[in-house]
Amino acid sequence: MAAGARTNREAATEEINEKADIRNETAAFYLRGVERVAGVQKQLIDLAVQQNKEMGDLLKKAAARLPGAPRIPMFDLAYGAVSRFADVQKASVDFLVDQNRIWMDAYKDRTGTARKTGESASHAVKQVMESSFAVQKKALEHTAAHTKAVVDAARNQFGISGTQADAMTDSFRRGVDTIVEAQKELLHIVTQ
Repeated sequence: MAAGARTNREAATEEINEKADIRNETAAFYLRGVERVAGVQKQLIDLAVQQNKEMGDLLKKAAARLPGAPRIPMFDLAYGAVSRFADVQKASVDFLVDQNRIWMDAYKDRTGTARKTGESASHAVKQVMESSFAVQKKALEHTAAHTKAVVDAARNQFGISGTQADAMTDSFRRGVDTIVEAQKELLHIVTQ
């Protein structure tokens, strides 16, 4: 083999390696930025939850000082709803970070044959879908839990246990549970 051909091949290989290094460094830089922004968003969510709890505590104290004021469990329900919503929001932020990580891994792996690139992209799409469905399932579970809490609080607050109104609220809760389970089953079927 001629020395010139070997030198050209070595130079081409070195150039490919340099491009891959730059691509990897760019992807790492991008991901660090996404992770930092996600961290700030999650901190803001935690601060909002804390602010909501403090406001709820203050309102409960104020309501307790009113003459003849009944105990109001709706404050606790509201706090629970905000906390669950915050959990879903944080799961969504984590999902977006994971999604970016998956796509950046696919971006870094784009060297090679078209078949390898296609397999990498297909794997990335599958991972993104699975993560998305996990977040959706979590949101559905929070919906079912909150619905149960609202129904239970209404029963206790308004003393409707054993009445026709109790049967209606229980029917509503079962309807929500049925919808939630159907959605979860649909997500399970799609992922199979």
